[in-house]
Amino acid sequence: MIKSQVTKFRYVIPIMLLYFMVSLVGMFHHELFSEEAQQLTISRDSSSVFDVYKNMLYEGHVTLWNTILFLITHYISAKPVYMQLFHLLVINCAVFIFLWYAPFNLPVKTLIIFGCYFLFVYSIISRNYALGILLLFVCCVLMANPAKNMMAISILVVLMCFTHLFYVFAAIGIFAFLFYYSIGKKELYGRFAVFTGLFLFGAVCAFLQTRRIPGDSIVHVKTGLSWLNIHDLSFAIICFARGYITIPPFNQQYFWDKQYIQYLPVIIGILSAVSLFTITLVFLYKSRKALLFYLPSVALLTVFFATSGMAGSRYFGLFFIFFIAALWLAYYDGVVIFPKGNMCFIKKMLPQVFIYFILIIQLITGIYMYSKDYRQPFSQAKNTISYLRANQLDKGRLVFDGYHSIPALSAYFGRKIYCLDIDQFCSFCIWKSAYNPLHPKPLIDEISSSPYADTLKEFTLVTNRGNAVTNSTIYNFKKLASFEGPVVDGEDFYIYKVTKIQR
Repeated sequence: MIKSQVTKFRYVIPIMLLYFMVSLVGMFHHELFSEEAQQLTISRDSSSVFDVYKNMLYEGHVTLWNTILFLITHYISAKPVYMQLFHLLVINCAVFIFLWYAPFNLPVKTLIIFGCYFLFVYSIISRNYALGILLLFVCCVLMANPAKNMMAISILVVLMCFTHLFYVFAAIGIFAFLFYYSIGKKELYGRFAVFTGLFLFGAVCAFLQTRRIPGDSIVHVKTGLSWLNIHDLSFAIICFARGYITIPPFNQQYFWDKQYIQYLPVIIGILSAVSLFTITLVFLYKSRKALLFYLPSVALLTVFFATSGMAGSRYFGLFFIFFIAALWLAYYDGVVIFPKGNMCFIKKMLPQVFIYFILIIQLITGIYMYSKDYRQPFSQAKNTISYLRANQLDKGRLVFDGYHSIPALSAYFGRKIYCLDIDQFCSFCIWKSAYNPLHPKPLIDEISSSPYADTLKEFTLVTNRGNAVTNSTIYNFKKLASFEGPVVDGEDFYIYKVTKIQR
């Protein structure tokens, strides 16, 4: 096995400093949207780590990220910026390890970290994916010498399992890699047995946590083999292509979590995905251990998309991350992405054409996402709360309408807020059917049927319903401000002074 390749510090440091500055500026120009704020508010408004676990009942997530957020919000500060700073530290550590240790040339490394995933999706957006990437990259470094580092890898694999279900898939790939590596090495049987025990502990715990979602959840995952149909399989297969060909629909206002390829005919998407997957196998086929990592990880991720139907850039990027990790592991078997030696011009050029083609697409996407977020609010929640405070409206009676946008508003408000949709004070969404009807009631009906709002003679209303607010025989609405045009759909906000008409 070839030793790990280390890039010289004099090359790493300038690129690292540039990345840090770019990501720092991007972070301070990014407003949390409700998906990020959901985990923050769950952790902030839980009284203990066990309470975090209970409040995540409908999330379907493992708890490491939320446990860390609990410690941050309870012992440092509950302000959103502290979560963002921690997330920035995590992704910068991952990038530093990648720049220093990954066995790729400097242009490839630079294009990867300034592509859409490391420039925006897994850096500016504060979720648990960056933590999993950091743990996976550290594993890749340690797997240069599995015999020496197996215990450390065991601990990292457990942490990966507690980070996200997707990283359980990567952990299964690491298990397959180490299983093949340990065959015939009797001196490693004891250490591999310990690794297996810890891996199974982490994987089983993650599985149990993600399977405890109650039956009245709006999130439905297909059971058994019911996902083995043309519709679900074609969707999951195309997800692979969407993880590489990241071009967003530039003509749409809400480009977030969309790729142009999904709007093409299904057969084109499937052929693109199959072609891309075949090409990735060509890069890896000479390393059995790398394939043993890559194939289970990709297969399980594909099955997940087929059973859940979940769609988004942050999910599909894991296909690309797993490919990077597989190329890294293949290097330890002497496989390089750009082979040298006596071979024809085409065989030398094709790998470079493919890699640079994909990375340039992702670079363009990353610059587009970053610049859009820099120039316009990702969510209008922060600006809305700032307006309420600047005009001292936060000291009066406040009513918020728009359940799915509540987490972002509550995160910047700093406490629970009254949500008209469910007629109670809350700060995060609970994904139960009763709280998430397909057809919400008209705004007037929600107000008049609310035991809290209907008793108020005057209050300030914050809603994300743009054209649904009109005067009635019961209430008079006076628009105070509007905050429109965010990157994310559904997080425009309108502020009204509502007065109950006396009879």
